Amino acid sequence: MSQLKERITLSADDIKERLWTQDGLHFGHPLTPLFASYMVPAMTDGTRRAFESLKSPMRQFISKIHDGYYYQSVVPAEGDPRAIEREHRAVVAPLMGHLRENLARYVEDVLWPMHEEIDTLARTTQTNADAIATLSRLEEIYSTFWEAHFRIVMPRMAAGLGFEAVFKEAFPDLNSAEAYNLFVGVMNKTLESDRALWQLAEQAKREPQVMKALYSEDIAQALQSSPACEEYWTSVQNYLSVYGWRTMYAHEFIHETWIESPNYCLSIVRRYVEQDFDFDQHWGGIIKNREKRFQELLQQIGDASLRTRFQEQYANALEAWPIDEDHHFYIDAMLPARSRQIIRRVGALLADQGLLRTSDDICFLYLDEVMDSLSGSVPPTLQDRIDERRRAYHQQRQTTPVPQLGTPPEHSADHDPVSSLVFGAGSPGLEGATHEVRGFAASPGRYVGPVRIVRSPEEFFKVQHGDVLVCRTTAPSWTGLFATVGAVITETGGILSHASTVAREYGIPCVVGTREATRVFHDGDRVLVDGNRGIAVIEH
Repeated sequence: MSQLKERITLSADDIKERLWTQDGLHFGHPLTPLFASYMVPAMTDGTRRAFESLKSPMRQFISKIHDGYYYQSVVPAEGDPRAIEREHRAVVAPLMGHLRENLARYVEDVLWPMHEEIDTLARTTQTNADAIATLSRLEEIYSTFWEAHFRIVMPRMAAGLGFEAVFKEAFPDLNSAEAYNLFVGVMNKTLESDRALWQLAEQAKREPQVMKALYSEDIAQALQSSPACEEYWTSVQNYLSVYGWRTMYAHEFIHETWIESPNYCLSIVRRYVEQDFDFDQHWGGIIKNREKRFQELLQQIGDASLRTRFQEQYANALEAWPIDEDHHFYIDAMLPARSRQIIRRVGALLADQGLLRTSDDICFLYLDEVMDSLSGSVPPTLQDRIDERRRAYHQQRQTTPVPQLGTPPEHSADHDPVSSLVFGAGSPGLEGATHEVRGFAASPGRYVGPVRIVRSPEEFFKVQHGDVLVCRTTAPSWTGLFATVGAVITETGGILSHASTVAREYGIPCVVGTREATRVFHDGDRVLVDGNRGIAVIEH
């Protein structure tokens, strides 16, 4: 058996020792063994180094796999919690107001050079010895990226929490979720990508042959084969060169990137074509309403000192707000998408040697097994092992993982503000309910429409204009749906999760962290979504 598999898989002793939570927000799907080989150690080591540098109240996340799904346990820092919190604030405070500059420096000095290195390694890996060195280097890159991830994200979270605290002080009778409605309309990489897709849709409307191609079974092939679509296809290629480093699932090696399969983003373009939606007009209105609401609230604060702190904390948080989607673009999405080039190259190398049936079989081996195979130590049952794991993986995709394993400690770090706001810890979900769900009020408004259950991106085709999107979680690759649907309900996440943030940007009601929405609701159910109260109810 793979020694690495034993190290990164939850054991009975692990479960006895601490509480483990399934992160369905970021890992709502099972992980293949090879991706887990990189992701789990990188998360465990990266959080330890990042949290130490930030003097965080958390020492680290310990990550493990159970039945294919990703679980993590939060380890609090040792010492006096108040002293640790003071030290953490002292470290983070000088960064406020400069967090986007900080991210830009990370991208320029650390992340982008490593992305270019990955591209080079994928091109130059020719022999088994090359492959061993390349895969080892990729381990180092993964660890570096995930340390950077938390060094970037945690201060941004602190900026948001700082504003929420002064918001509650100024307006104790208002729902604190309203504080986060004041951050809409700030451009980020996800919205930038969506706007570029909308612009492709606007360009398509002016070209009859392109419009015809968009309704072909294979859109990309239809565009490439038509001389009249040559200019438009160039525009698509330009889009993909910038925004195409993503897959349907952000965290995985096995799925095709948008660059490999352009039909995915082209289907989103077709969806924009079919909608009466003007991106620029919509965002102009969003910004105008945000600025108006901020001024209304500011005028209600009579205490001059509180008003000044309100303005200062808001400026810090607003400046930092795009970082959540921007870091995802460069790290969560781009890292595995670019790394897939290496994985495919090494898989093809092993397939050419007859060690694998297909190149993507490599995804069902743990990293130490791949290294052994490259070194010449190949067990006779290797392909049987791969086939068995592939079958298990597809079975796991049909299951709902257990939300938690183990026993919560008396004072659990999993119930801190971050866990609630991002992951949805402490959600008021109604277990056993048959006609309604409750969660966090993530984006205001009320909407009534038909339910559309979407369990994976492969089911996006089901969604029609005005549907209520019901799913376990969303990711940036889902945002093409937000201009189509009337409301969103998720089972995971808090008011700072991806679905919450994007729903506020699109001005549609959203309820998150409902736990059992995909069980309670069924396709076609007519549901009232109340984004002000965090409730969704079947209308009879």
